[in-house]
This record gives sequence, C-alpha cells and structure tokens, in this order.
Amino acid sequence: MKLYRSPDLPGRWIGEDQDGALVHWPIEPGGWNRRTPYTGGKRQLEEVLPAQARGTGWPGGGVGRRPLRGAMSKPITIRATDTERESWQYAADKRARTLSDWCRDILNAAAAAEAASEPRPRSKGKS
Repeated sequence: MKLYRSPDLPGRWIGEDQDGALVHWPIEPGGWNRRTPYTGGKRQLEEVLPAQARGTGWPGGGVGRRPLRGAMSKPITIRATDTERESWQYAADKRARTLSDWCRDILNAAAAAEAASEPRPRSKGKS
C-alpha cells in the first residue's frame, strides 16, 4: 500500500485502501475513520514512507506510536543473544523506559561521546 501527500490537501494523507482505491484522511490519530475518496490527479502526489501515517489507523501504516522527536527514519535491526536482550530489558525496566527508547538513549550518548573524542582540526594561523 502506498502513501502520498499533496500540497493541495495540507494536513491530510492520501493513500491506498485495501482494494487499491485512493482515499484521503486527516493527519491525526484515528483520522482513517474519517477517510473520503480522493478524486484529484495522481501526478502531483509525492510518495512518502508508509510509516509516516502510523497512528492514524490506516492499515498500511504499521502499528505503534509515531516517533516523538526528529524525522521518521528506517528501522535498524540488531541481532542479540537472549542473555544480552534480557540484560538490556532489565536496564530499560530499571529506568522505566521501553527497550527501544533505552537503546536509542544509549546509542545517542555513545555517538555523542565518540564525536567529542575526535581531535578538532587546528586552525591555520597567519604566518
């Protein structure tokens, strides 16, 4: 199922329903319940990632809540042993965080520390 947006319909998603017909609905939680047929042209539509409509009820948008910060990105997958996952889950639970949020926090902190440890380029002085 494909998802689109249009400058002619700000604040609304345009996407395919289960039968392949184009419909549009409000960009808000549960907006899919107020969908209506899309009768405009398809040429001016911009295709976007289906996950952006997550939370609106659109069947092509996946499940779960939308990210709280930043733009939507592609998910990453990390292979882990059961023991590793259990220890990560324990650490997340201890801080009252979801495992996903805990991982994101730890990875962002590690990336910031790595960036801070890089030597800064020296400025060229006048000779």
